[in-house]
Amino acid sequence: MVGRDRPDLLLLSSAAALLAMGLMTVYSASAVVTDSGIFGRQVLWVLIGVLFFAGGTWISFRRLEEISPLLFTVACLLLLITLFVGSGPAGRWLVLGPMQLQASELAKASLILICGWWLASLRVRPRKMGEGAIFLTVLPAVLLTAVQPDLGTAVSMLMLVLAMFIWAGYGPGWIFLLISPVIAAVSSTGFPLWLAFTAVLSFILYRRRATIQSWILFLGGNSLVAALTPLAWNLLEPYQQSRLITFLDPATDPHGAGWNIIQSEVAVGSGGLFGQGYLQGAQKELAFLPARHTDFVFSVWAEETGFLGCFLLLTAFLLLIWRITLAARKSVNPYNSLVTAGIASYLAIHVFVNVGMTLGIMPVTGLPLPFISYGGSQMLVMMFLLGLAVNAGMYWREV
Repeated sequence: MVGRDRPDLLLLSSAAALLAMGLMTVYSASAVVTDSGIFGRQVLWVLIGVLFFAGGTWISFRRLEEISPLLFTVACLLLLITLFVGSGPAGRWLVLGPMQLQASELAKASLILICGWWLASLRVRPRKMGEGAIFLTVLPAVLLTAVQPDLGTAVSMLMLVLAMFIWAGYGPGWIFLLISPVIAAVSSTGFPLWLAFTAVLSFILYRRRATIQSWILFLGGNSLVAALTPLAWNLLEPYQQSRLITFLDPATDPHGAGWNIIQSEVAVGSGGLFGQGYLQGAQKELAFLPARHTDFVFSVWAEETGFLGCFLLLTAFLLLIWRITLAARKSVNPYNSLVTAGIASYLAIHVFVNVGMTLGIMPVTGLPLPFISYGGSQMLVMMFLLGLAVNAGMYWREV
């Protein structure tokens, strides 16, 4: 019988604090939204989320490892169905009676499980091109998400996979090769950049004593990516192009695509040290701030609670990520450790991108702020993953 430790009280306390701050913020943001039932539904999602949390603490990691491929397959099928019968903004939701399901949120959770399954199996049974097989496996979920279109979530999936590879012990040279297509796309903006990238890539391939096939794959493939990037830009939706352009310079379209970023920066800046007071945010009250209860919920919190409130919120996130990472470090079983590290990465990526988006240092991607943003699918998935993290911490001796 595997020994069982007590649940991590610091982890649970930080998560409870975040849920409380989230409900406060959604209530404040929903006060000026025409849909008066937003706060009530969020409370309901939190209550249902407690059941998902309990399920995460109860399920056996061994059983979860066995069904990880099945869960990932189901998530991909849901993404595929969403392309044909999806509703809501950009058709990203599946309507199930009175409920709406965002399949991409389930896909992110299943991505953690399938990557953990693959990487753990490579430790036990190393095999040639095993890492490449991982990418061929996760690629359908990423592509199906990107064509919804939800490019921001698709990129976050790739970031999540990259983080799990780093946790699995892959070095910087291998990581560079892994993200080389992204760097190649960026290098297409200038010939000197492309030459510098090609030189670094060649040096890494030489140091790793790569085969002729690898040289052809990485040099030829990345050169092709660099050549096709300008064409790919023209295939992006106009709003996606606008988001990237206004990320670099919001002033280029202050009353259009840049409006969200500018108003968010005004709201965050107007909070000062102590904030304007709970329920007193001017940007929110005058409805200048867009997506107040979803994408830009952090701006509402910053405007009303100021620097001190933001410090409290981000400290709670840092504590939560730290405690989950500790659970991953001490887990004896590779699968348990990888999945728990994936959960910590999921949180870190979402917090960094969402908060950075509100401050104008990241593109507007639509990634929610975990536990804070309004939304049922994201809340239930996050609560289940939180339960898994607590589970891993209690049964860290499980082999």
